[in-house]
Amino acid sequence: MKQIKVGVGLGLWRFGLPSPDTIARVAARAEEWGIDSFWLSDHLMAPNPELDVVATLSLIASRTSKIRLGPSVYLLNLRHPLLVAKSFASLDYLANGRIVMAVGTGANLADYAACGIPLEARGARLDEGIRILRQVWIEPSSSFAGKFYKFDNVAIEPRPIPRTNNDFGTIDLWIGGQSKGALMRAAKLGDGFFASFQTPEEFAANMTAINQYARDFGREHARIESGLILRCRISSSRARALEEVDPKLWRIGAVDGEAVLKRSVYGSPDDIIRRMEDYVAAGLDKFVLWPIATPADWPKQMELIGREIASHYLKQAA
Repeated sequence: MKQIKVGVGLGLWRFGLPSPDTIARVAARAEEWGIDSFWLSDHLMAPNPELDVVATLSLIASRTSKIRLGPSVYLLNLRHPLLVAKSFASLDYLANGRIVMAVGTGANLADYAACGIPLEARGARLDEGIRILRQVWIEPSSSFAGKFYKFDNVAIEPRPIPRTNNDFGTIDLWIGGQSKGALMRAAKLGDGFFASFQTPEEFAANMTAINQYARDFGREHARIESGLILRCRISSSRARALEEVDPKLWRIGAVDGEAVLKRSVYGSPDDIIRRMEDYVAAGLDKFVLWPIATPADWPKQMELIGREIASHYLKQAA
């Protein structure tokens, strides 16, 4: 039986941030609870408080020893890729090789305007950034001449710990998004595909498309993993889970109601596991559950995800 891995998502703190002590305390207990990974959202101009990815993952790395850590997704094309390469190589060193990155273009166009980045060719800029990260993480001295970035004889030290689980040999770079461009990028350049808030049918269709694109790009036998973020609320029943949470917490932009709930897991642990099995049947084996919670009940929701959901799959595999 394949191992189903369950991580947790952090960010989009709609009702305020947990305290630094609370974040550190939850991180320190997460491995005991069975949580596989921590994923932190990346936004510049978010309508709610939002912590910097590298700073926060550094804190979590200092309180953990096994959990994998990464952004979901990192807006690589808002930053110069050399600065990103240095930050995440350092983070990988401090975390003893536990970093995995999901990168994408994001949905907030205001971020690009604020940083002076043209909206045109966002995907092409991201593609160049991905190539640069891999190049400078592997080569002792590196030069690059592209459309957006040019440099000579750059050395990043320390470089990330070499990987054997993917086809490129360095930090996993997963591709986020659901547009045709994102799916093609995952097929051509990605170590994995990282989706958000999809039904099992949507996820399966996207993976079918990625596999076809991979064949078109000559990567028919590439190792392209997949993961999915789902909103999550654990309670005694599905009705109780909905009663406990302000309806505004479920909304993303203009999308709410039944469309959101179809792309969420909520209710008792058994309710959630039954729904997750629909995704497992579609081929998914890496979940990132994003607790829908206020700062006061966030620690308990995190513990329940670990003890009731992640540990269930650990026991099942054992």
